[in-house]
Amino acid sequence: MKLLRIILLVSLPLISPGIGAACVCSPTSTVQMSFDQSDIVFQGEMIAHKGNLAIFRVDDYWKGNLEGRVAVEWRRGDRGDCDGFWLRDLKVGKDLLVFAKLGRDGVYRTSICLPTGPAADSRRIIQELGPGNHNPAKSDAAH
Repeated sequence: MKLLRIILLVSLPLISPGIGAACVCSPTSTVQMSFDQSDIVFQGEMIAHKGNLAIFRVDDYWKGNLEGRVAVEWRRGDRGDCDGFWLRDLKVGKDLLVFAKLGRDGVYRTSICLPTGPAADSRRIIQELGPGNHNPAKSDAAH
């Protein structure tokens, strides 16, 4: 039985290349560590999907100079390298708390290893972040 498990664990990435073992998130990451590693941290609604970008209307932000809207790479994070959103969160209309890093190509990216997720499920994290900056352009960005 043990041998069968070992064979399955070793061959699964070869059989299903979309499910690899390359993504390993640190189990000891804290909100502060994620904040420090990120270039932007905000809460907002995903209002559009354009090409490979998710467009967000920023409601509140804790890091970065964000006014109105921000684009983050539209990508599933469960494809082996951790970069991207959980599939359940990749939907226009979702209100998310987003931690993202700026890539060398000028595109913001999140990771399933960061505490990016539905704002309603992120109350503890938002409390830990403390008061954010309310985006005065929020009402303008909706038009």
